[in-house]
This record gives sequence, C-alpha cells and structure tokens, in this order.
Amino acid sequence: MRVSKFTLVLGLGGLVLTVEGTYQSSTCAALAAAFPGDVFYPNSTAYIQANDYWSVQQEDVHPHCFVAPRDTEGVSTAMKLLTSRNASFTVKSGGHTPFAGGSNIANGVTIDLVHLNGINISDDRQTVSLGPGNRWINVTEVLDPLNLAVVGGRSGAVGAAGLILGGGISYFSGERGWACDNVRNFEVVVASGEVVNASPEVNPDLYWALRGGGGSNFGIVTRFDLESFEQGDLWSNELTFPGALNATLLSLFQNLTINGMPSDPAAHSYLSIYYEASLGEYIVNTSFYHAGPPPPAASMPAVFEPFQSVPDAISNTTLVANISTHLGDVPIPYGFRQTWWNTAISATSLDLLTEIVSLFEARNAPLLAASNGSSTTPFLLFQALPLNILTQMQKNGGNALGLKPSDGPLLVVSIPTTWEDPRLDARIESSSRELIAQIERLAKQSNLDNGYVYMNYASSTQQVQKQYGEDNLRRLEEIARKWDPQGKLARLWPGYFKLDV
Repeated sequence: MRVSKFTLVLGLGGLVLTVEGTYQSSTCAALAAAFPGDVFYPNSTAYIQANDYWSVQQEDVHPHCFVAPRDTEGVSTAMKLLTSRNASFTVKSGGHTPFAGGSNIANGVTIDLVHLNGINISDDRQTVSLGPGNRWINVTEVLDPLNLAVVGGRSGAVGAAGLILGGGISYFSGERGWACDNVRNFEVVVASGEVVNASPEVNPDLYWALRGGGGSNFGIVTRFDLESFEQGDLWSNELTFPGALNATLLSLFQNLTINGMPSDPAAHSYLSIYYEASLGEYIVNTSFYHAGPPPPAASMPAVFEPFQSVPDAISNTTLVANISTHLGDVPIPYGFRQTWWNTAISATSLDLLTEIVSLFEARNAPLLAASNGSSTTPFLLFQALPLNILTQMQKNGGNALGLKPSDGPLLVVSIPTTWEDPRLDARIESSSRELIAQIERLAKQSNLDNGYVYMNYASSTQQVQKQYGEDNLRRLEEIARKWDPQGKLARLWPGYFKLDV
C-alpha cells in the first residue's frame, strides 16, 4: 500500500500511515500462520539478526517483519500471499546494497532468502547449482577442495543473487565474461507465484532479461545453475604507491586494458585511488590476478611486469592460494555508511583519466574538511572492460547490459565512499552526483563517453536500465509486462532499480 501524492496534499499522511501499519501487521500475521517460526518481529533476536546489512543506511530501515522461507515452494507461497494482499515487500540475499531500501523496506515485509543456501554439483562437474541465500565464500569453500570454480564474486561477504542479476565482475571474466554470462538456468518465482525455469531453451526471453536486468521486475530467483570449470590456485599481486605516481600508473593501466589483458585473457586487474588519512596523502593501489599461476608460482606473469619497474612502491605482495583465501583478502568492513556511483568511459585517453583524478581530488578537499576528524574515505576505482570481456559477454545470446566489443575498450569509473557521520549524508551524495556528472560531461566533450552504468556499483538515483540502450530497455519492459501483466512487482517491490512499466 502506497501513500499517494493526492493523500499527502490533503494532509492525511498520518492517517494513511496508521492504516498502512495495521494493514501490514495483518499481512505479517498471515505470513506467521503460513510460516510458523519463520516470521520475525521487531525487538526479537531473530529480527535483529536478520536486520544485518553491509551499510548502516540499510540497517536503519525497519520492516514490519522478516519472513524466511525454507525452500522454493515457500517463496512461492510468500509471493502469492503478498501480491494477493497488495502488500509492499522486498527481498534480501546478501544484503550488500549500499543505499537505504535496496534490500530492506520500511513499513513492509522483507523476504530473507537466508535458508535457500544449497550448493549442488552435477555428476559431470559441469554445473554448480546455488541458492540465492549463499555468500560467495560459502560457494568457494565447497568448490576449492574439488578444484572447481564458477564465475562469481571477488569478496566473500557479497551475496550470490545480487551479484549475478546485476552483471557480476569476476576474477575469471577475461576468459568467460561476467557472472550473468555463465548462468545455464534460473529457477524463478514470478509475480503470480508460479515457479518457472529460464534458459536458452526454456523461456529464453526471461533468461535474457535476468542476465543484467536485475530481478525486481521479473521475479525472485530461487536457484542459479552456473557453468563450472576446473580451477586450482589463483595468483595475485598487489602494489601500493604514493598518489604522486598516479599518472605513471594510469598510463600502465590504460595499456594493460587496451593491449595486455586481451593478449592474456587469464589476467584480471583494477586500480583504485583513495585518501589515506593516517598518511595524510593519496594512495594508488593496483590489484592483479591470474587464473594460471606462473612457474614458479611466486613469479610475475609477463602481462603485469611493467608495473614492477615503477619505483617507490609502499608495498608489494604476491599471493598464490585457493579462491576462498583471495575472497577473504578483500575486506569489506561492516558498520559504516556507504555510497557507490559509477559511469563508463572509453579507455583510450590518458588525458581523460588524469583529469578525472583531478576532479576527484578537488571534490574531496571540502568533504574531508567537513568530516572534522570522523572517518571518511572516498575512493576512485577504475575497473577494466577490455575487448576480451566484451566479446565473452555476447555468448548465450548476449545479456541485457547493451555492451558490445565495438564499444570498447572501456573503463567503469566508480566513486565509492565510506563514512561514519550521518550529518555528512547529504553532502556526500550531492558531491558524488556532481562528480559523476562532471566525468560524464568531460568524456562527452571528447566523444569518449559510453553512458553504461553498472548496476552493482550504482547509486539509488542512477537510472541503470535506461543506460542499456533504447532497444534493450524496450525489450526489458516488454518482458516485464509479459511476466507481470498487472505490474505488481513494479508497484509492490520498491527500493531497487526498476523499469517504468
């Protein structure tokens, strides 16, 4: 149930909210009858445990209740009950969306998929089936001892469902594309509560839409059947430099994106710049991965060797280990306020990259001053999209993202920020919005803009699907209307990236 603009104009907001609270409470009571022991109310231990999210903004949102179905049939029952009552709800997998309401809801019901955490491997070792309640560390800890892997996340705390449905950058993307490109089949509970499968052969329209289009217009995915492959240890190297060397490192990273990674698809890399308060200066961090450790394992794959010649490294660390170890080596701390914004640009201009760094530093100066000693860490992240990744995205009929090899090579430029003081919320969001707008304007002036927005790095106000191209947007809207002709998911499942249907 929504509060309309008309009602608010009449000044009856308090009355409507009271009615809504009563209505949603009765919905929670109906769920409790259908799911005895699996509906959690405020102030209970189970509710507090369920209201655990990566960002503080998400934890500050309080649903009327959580419901935690045990299986696909339970998700179907919950979907039917909620949509029949026109009750507002959302869905939580890993809870890693930064903005409030991304996978939690005020005055509604949050469906927690925590119990759908099965991991099953086919007899031929070619397919791994995952429930959406898994975090990536759960998956890799099962697969590592078997020398198997899937194209999945790079941090253990991230949930499986959100990463895949939004695209899914992976250590193995150079050879295999993003996570969404490696799904063999989705099991989905659609708006009617019906359980359907989506694959290249069965419901191929829904299969296409779920690969990058997000799930909230189409249904709740209850199982992902992923292509698996033989994989032993993963090689990595991390180099950290003073920020004064950013132009040198950006030049090398640009060449790695344009020439290096396409010549060695087993290579994967990203570059970040951030302000380190303890040092009082900017830091450049380069992260390199290779799916096939070189002999000897601690040596350097040729594709990354140019970075080793840059002097004055603060640290230089090489790790050869199973994937679980690498996932644990990428800390994503809980307990902070978070935001992410991003856009995509051509990787072909070093001048553009250095100007972006200047814009980033100029934006940060007043922000850091306003922090007044509280922890505030702005980041600038360059994520490579070389031609080999863009080519792999075209397999299985292509995904919904609208990226083509002719667009590349590209860089996804994102500006995540982590902070403590809620009084900085508005300043950080507005300055982030303006910085992304400045980057887009600067790129457009030189015909170096692309416009793509990566869903998993996006702010709540970025119109993600509209950046997939007019044809893909229209196709997504048509598929959403087919599978949800009454538009119930668009209306009742707020908070995440939606299509206007």
